[in-house]
Amino acid sequence: MARASRPAHSRGHTAGIVGAVVGLAAAGTAVGVAVTRIAGRRVRAAELGPAADVAELTAARLREDDPLGAAARDADRTVLVAADDGVPLAVEEIGPPDAPLTVVFVHGYTLSMASWTFQRRTLAARLATGNGHRPDARLVFYDQRGHGASGRGAPERSTIDQLARDLAAVLEARVPRGPVVLVGHSMGGMTIMGLAALRPELFGAKVTAAALISTSSGQLAELDFGLPELLTRVRAAVFPVAAWTMRHRPAFAERTRRVAADVVSAATRALSFASPDVDPALVRYVDSMIAGTPVDVIAEFYPALAGLDETGSLEPLRRVPTLVLTGDKDSLIPMAHSELLLERLPQAEYVVVPDAGHMVLLEKPTVVTERIAELLRRAGATAPR
Repeated sequence: MARASRPAHSRGHTAGIVGAVVGLAAAGTAVGVAVTRIAGRRVRAAELGPAADVAELTAARLREDDPLGAAARDADRTVLVAADDGVPLAVEEIGPPDAPLTVVFVHGYTLSMASWTFQRRTLAARLATGNGHRPDARLVFYDQRGHGASGRGAPERSTIDQLARDLAAVLEARVPRGPVVLVGHSMGGMTIMGLAALRPELFGAKVTAAALISTSSGQLAELDFGLPELLTRVRAAVFPVAAWTMRHRPAFAERTRRVAADVVSAATRALSFASPDVDPALVRYVDSMIAGTPVDVIAEFYPALAGLDETGSLEPLRRVPTLVLTGDKDSLIPMAHSELLLERLPQAEYVVVPDAGHMVLLEKPTVVTERIAELLRRAGATAPR
């Protein structure tokens, strides 16, 4: 017996949802709302090769494995820190607790602490030897709630204010004494701004320097992501449907992003990197981190980013050396957003990295690492060798 076909309106509804999710994948990668490769596809951070030059990655051989696995093995300590609502935050540390300076790295939307793999490896090697007696600094990395190995909270707590509270909890638990430098990429930079609003007294007292990489203080909902006007209108139309689908039908959305993997991977490459010859290993690496973020978590955090306004939170950052760094071809959070930060932080060092996109920390790791090392020197740490 021939199987009865579904009513036309049902097929149309399903096709509309599929189209919305795929559309979100293609257009929404720009702010990290990406539906990407199946979560089982993994690459090892350690197999990305040396951070001296991304070109060296061309010869790197990558296995489909856990991107956090190899990185975790070089940690001196792996601990869990409870946020103020009890959500466990995964933390990894390199260097002794009594080092004279602590550097805390805060990753971006849909990523994980593995996004800092190049900076982690190079700075750990440089700082570990210190003056021949003790390390110059301790490095602390953690996964934001709902990302990487950290736990998930209630959907209504998917806000920048809550992320700022999480960062405060990490500082209180893992850096109870001594100065700290905060380094944030994308949503991580927004988290630092949120902390400045939440705990302004920390800046200049405990927080002695900050780096804001590829980030913004607001107006993200107005971005066109470098897309033609027609695609921008399409993105605006499909976002609400796709976000609803990811929150209310996450299993369906997960299946859809597996079907759309190749399309989305192409979008990841185009919107995260600027180099025409970017190594495919880097694209797979970013894919693997995003794929490890549940689609409903992606949807829950999106309104917080779209409605962001941290412009009034920047004043405490004027008290400390601040680095503002961006790629000149960042189509996700364009350079103009960093320039706006500079208007509010006139004392900040401003670095524009040529031929770099939003994932500048992976695309041009040497430049980013050197600028962070210089910031540590400005913050009073012994110069890394």
